[in-house]
Amino acid sequence: MIGVGLEEEGVQEFVDGKFFDGELYIDTKKECYKKMGFKRFNFFNVFPAVFSKNARDSANQAKEQNISGNFKGDGMQNGGTLVVKKGGELLLRWNQENPADHVPLQDVLNALNIKESIPTSENEPELVCDDNSCEIE
Repeated sequence: MIGVGLEEEGVQEFVDGKFFDGELYIDTKKECYKKMGFKRFNFFNVFPAVFSKNARDSANQAKEQNISGNFKGDGMQNGGTLVVKKGGELLLRWNQENPADHVPLQDVLNALNIKESIPTSENEPELVCDDNSCEIE
């Protein structure tokens, strides 16, 4: 596995937190992001994305998993996930549209032809949010 980041900021915390077990590269000029067409936010479209339901849900999930963050670095650059077979065949391309988006893990398993399903917790209460509030069901 290979990960490509866009700056040195936060890399050591990322490595120390063991969030990724593969080779990491830094593309400070963001050339691969540009060539892949990964979207960049601007001043006007970042605020609705950051305060969206998706962003709130992701923040709650991170908090439950004891994952903290900060506002350091370039938060305007979105990325994505590529799954590439040996020899260069593209198995999955997923572009992040919102800062809180993450590739669905089941999509990665499917691309790799792994027949397992992502486990879910059926007995745990679910936090359901709309644009105005959240409640536990």
